[in-house]
Amino acid sequence: MKIAILTDSAAMISSKVRSQPNIKVLQIPLSLDGETYYPNELPEVAGLETLREATLNTVTEEQIPLTTISAVTDELQQAGYTDILCIHIASSISGLGSNLSTFAKNCQQPLKIHLFDSHTLGPAEGALVERALTLITHGLKIADILTELTKYRQKQHTLVIMENLKNLRRIGSISNNAHLFSNNMLHYKTLLHFSENGELEVLMKSSRTKKIATALLNKFRSSAAKPELAIVADNTMVLEKYVSCLKEIMPQLQLVTDLYSPSIFSFIGPQALIISWQNN
Repeated sequence: MKIAILTDSAAMISSKVRSQPNIKVLQIPLSLDGETYYPNELPEVAGLETLREATLNTVTEEQIPLTTISAVTDELQQAGYTDILCIHIASSISGLGSNLSTFAKNCQQPLKIHLFDSHTLGPAEGALVERALTLITHGLKIADILTELTKYRQKQHTLVIMENLKNLRRIGSISNNAHLFSNNMLHYKTLLHFSENGELEVLMKSSRTKKIATALLNKFRSSAAKPELAIVADNTMVLEKYVSCLKEIMPQLQLVTDLYSPSIFSFIGPQALIISWQNN
């Protein structure tokens, strides 16, 4: 048994992990004003945001063609891999999981394809990929890897803070509290989380950044978490605003910050944050 990992460009993984021979990343196509772009063609969100503002349109996900998935899996099969573990973005917000399922059912290649829904995106999805890579390196069989990943996923938490729910409303990705969906002149911010089943649910909304940050930290404290949060945004100004607010409320908090990719931008849009942590 020789196991490879197939993930997608909504997973935040290090360049070291990305360069491993048994890791392949599917680039999720982005659609804007009738044009298709790929994340590796727009390495920074700033370029995509400039295009979005110029057209006044929403950036959306396009489906990865089955021929593209087939080309990647064929390359892995020729390299001697027998099993492919697909760790993908939450099916509640993307059609990629369904697309991969269709491919797996109709795959003509001599491969065993195993699907694993991350129930998230961004840092937490990347953490699952890195965990899987470690388990493979330690020689675990695929059934044991899937069991361990399920346990690991149950310890993860992902919250999202958004100022505009346009993308999520369009694809019907929010599973509760429909009356909270519309933002207005008060510039409400909405705090959402991924449930245990990977559904994106609204927790609260407020026009006050500090109130949102306090609710976030209350959830963090109640989960018996490690004292570290991963927080990512589309620009440094938004990131610095929330980091400052979180630090004011909880000075001892350890934060790891980064900017998210164009792929993530296509799902949660501008002026948004993803916050992830893991239970002890």
